[in-house]
Amino acid sequence: MCRTSELLGQLTDAEQASLREIARGTVHGDIPFTHAEKLIRLGLAELVCGDQELTGQGRRAVGMLAR
Repeated sequence: MCRTSELLGQLTDAEQASLREIARGTVHGDIPFTHAEKLIRLGLAELVCGDQELTGQGRRAVGMLAR
C-alpha cells in the first residue's frame, strides 16, 4: 500500500469531499475547520497566503479518489 492510500484511509467521506473542494480552487469557507486542520496535519493541504491549497501528496490523493 502506498503512502497516499494510507493517508486516504484516515479520511472520512466528508473529509475526502473537503479535499476535492480544495482541489477545485479557492475555498470560500465551505470547508469545516476540523477538516482543514486534519488535511494540513496529514500533509495533503497547506495554507498559502491564507488560502488552502493542495500539496503534491494532496494532488496525488485527489487523483486516486477520481479513479
